[in-house]
Amino acid sequence: MPFRADRLVRLRKEKGLSQEGLARELNVSQSLISYYESGRKQPGYDTLAEMGRLFAVSIDYLMGLTDNPRGTHLNLKNAAGGDEEVSREVRALADIIKDNPGLVQYSREIAQREDLQLMVREARNLKPETVRKLVEVMKLIDDQEQ
Repeated sequence: MPFRADRLVRLRKEKGLSQEGLARELNVSQSLISYYESGRKQPGYDTLAEMGRLFAVSIDYLMGLTDNPRGTHLNLKNAAGGDEEVSREVRALADIIKDNPGLVQYSREIAQREDLQLMVREARNLKPETVRKLVEVMKLIDDQEQ
């Protein structure tokens, strides 16, 4: 997933920072900031987290997954009218997403493709070893098609 270099440039300028000033804030070299802004390099997760903190934006925003700078947040106190059961479920999902950051993107892709939805539905009840074998078969088919 590509880093949105244009957003970094805009955020840096809005904050009144030079590339050198941003480099000092992030404890990296000015040349690395230049690489980020030109798209020649992608920041790692720790750097993205620090950028998000510095600019008060979400990593999803920096990565172009959302156009909302603050990201998508749920107010757990108001979830489903304060239903504690729903709040527990939302917290559990938030923990899963936090531990598996790519899961949100995978979910979006699955939601947009009926073929992937069918595959996931059918694979849900399979044993892990069977799923691994299916993945191997899919790779073989893909290799033959290329």
